[in-house]
Amino acid sequence: MALKPYQKLLVYASWAAVLLFFLTPIVWFWALALRPQATAFAMPPVFWFRPQLDAFYYTFVDPGINAPQLRNSILVSTGATLLNLPFALAAAYALARFPLRGKRFFLLWYLSLLMAPPVVYLIPYFILMSRLHLTGSYLSMVLILQTLTIPMSIWLLKSFIDEVPVELEEAAAVDGAGWFVRLTQITLPLTLPGIVVTSMFAFVFSWNNVVFPLVLSNQATMTLPVGTMNYFATAGITWNYIAATSVMAMLPPMAIFLLLGRYIVRGLTFGAVKG
Repeated sequence: MALKPYQKLLVYASWAAVLLFFLTPIVWFWALALRPQATAFAMPPVFWFRPQLDAFYYTFVDPGINAPQLRNSILVSTGATLLNLPFALAAAYALARFPLRGKRFFLLWYLSLLMAPPVVYLIPYFILMSRLHLTGSYLSMVLILQTLTIPMSIWLLKSFIDEVPVELEEAAAVDGAGWFVRLTQITLPLTLPGIVVTSMFAFVFSWNNVVFPLVLSNQATMTLPVGTMNYFATAGITWNYIAATSVMAMLPPMAIFLLLGRYIVRGLTFGAVKG
């Protein structure tokens, strides 16, 4: 049923209000990073100002306190994603294709790991890493982040593998192909959009995590989300530096999703039409 003009106007106005509601905090934070510090909380509010990059220059160039932290975040998130994929893919393939006992239990167990608050794991993980003398290293954060990335990746990858017709693998098995050949030559190419989507979410999960790096990192391996909190001091809060580092923390995930957005569409619609 076609909408009348006034109904369309109401729909568009509603969408505009929702969009404004969600975009206003983001735009305000960008403005906070670009405006002079003196006008941040001026009363009455200052809406018109000359944008400046002083906060970005201070935090990432000179003295550039947060530049190493940006590099650390990239290293930790990339390492966690690369380590996550082989284990998650193998487990997802086994759960999707093999008649395993207790399959439902394993899936629920992975889901419980994902749903549990990360703070629950902090004390045992800190003790474990201390005993292994890995506290303050990149490796400790990469390993511990698997607690979040692997369960999420297994659930996503299993759903993608389930959409691949098993008859394709059965036909390859008749020709003598083993499970590894079927996985690498048939399943992986067909589920490539799902693998890319899973990697993107694993990277963002690792990038945004603050709890594990807060406890397991040191001054040299601190990640950018943790470094942002250094600007909360007893002498005051430097909001423009916090905004600048937060904006920089937004950019890599935004760039990844913008560059690989076509894989998201293909991944989310994967298996929607089955022949």
